[in-house]
Order: sequence, then structure tokens, then C-alpha cells
Amino acid sequence: MPMTDQQLWQQLKSGDKKALERIYRAHVMHLSDYGRRFCSDDMLVQDCLQDLFVYLWQKRETIQVTDAIRPYLLVSFRRRIIRALQSRKGTVTMDDHPLDFIADWSFEEQLIAQDMAEEQRKQLKAGLSELSERQREALFLRYYEGLTYEEIGEVMGLRYQSIRNLVSRAIHKLRSQLPICIGLILWMLNGYK
Repeated sequence: MPMTDQQLWQQLKSGDKKALERIYRAHVMHLSDYGRRFCSDDMLVQDCLQDLFVYLWQKRETIQVTDAIRPYLLVSFRRRIIRALQSRKGTVTMDDHPLDFIADWSFEEQLIAQDMAEEQRKQLKAGLSELSERQREALFLRYYEGLTYEEIGEVMGLRYQSIRNLVSRAIHKLRSQLPICIGLILWMLNGYK
């Protein structure tokens, strides 16, 4: 029987280095991919990722209890990147959210591999570029990372209804711009949860 997130987290809190390693292996790729969507500096992303796991180990006895590891890590990682960018530029704030969340998602490559027509790929990319950074981020977390609206709210620091509205407006905007292929796109996105 596979171990639950809650059990794995408790093992980490109890000082089990193998639990930290399992958490790292299970989430490092998702976190790296998510971080690169905020910052093109791969070294900064990797430094923040390393800092996150060092922090988890050093503060394991006092870190918050969680039953959902990925959202917890995404929240912590996102904050680390924002702080690193703040210290680098001195202007980025979490309230202003001026980060440029990159919409060139790997699922686009998967869609391309599924023989989407060239025109549909262009429409999708153009449609995604018309969305706000927060809408792109919410869609990414919902359909690529498979997070619930509650978990997305945690990651982005927004309320449940705000996240529902963001996703709904983004889908509505895409649907109005891409009426022919939006059903196929959403169906495929749901398959990648």
C-alpha cells in the first residue's frame, strides 16, 4: 500500500532522511518546471530549490503539518523565487505580482505531438498570450499540475472563489478566441492531470 503524503511528511518531521529524498524525487521536476515559468535564470531557480529542501531538513521538527505535499512545496518555492527576485531587482512584490509567468507550456509540445494542425497551435499560443499572468499560472496549476482550486488558492495566495473566477475567465477567453479547438484542448489537458 503506497504511503500517503501525511505519513511521508510525518516521517520527514521525525528525521527520516529517506523521506526527504522521496519527497525530493517525487517533486523536484514539477518544482523546477514551475520555477522556470517565473524566472529564466535556471541557476536562481536551482538555488531556490536547493534552499527549499535544505530549509525543510533543518526546520523539519517545526515545519507546518500537511497532508498535501505538492501544494505546500509550491507555495514555499514560489515565495523563495519571489524573494530572490526581490533581492536581485529590489522592486518585485508579491502584492504587485509583476512576474511574467511563461505560457510556453510543455503540454503544448504534447499537443503538437498529437498532430494538432499548425493553425490550431498558433491560435492556442496566441490565446494563451492574451491571458493575464495569473490566469496562465492558474491554468497551469489546474491542468498541468492537477491541483484543486483550494490548493491553487494556497499556492497563489488567493481565495477559492477568486481562483474559480480566474480559471473560468481564462477558459471563457480561450473559448471565445479558439472556438473550434477549445474542447479538444481542455479534454487533453484534463488527461494530463
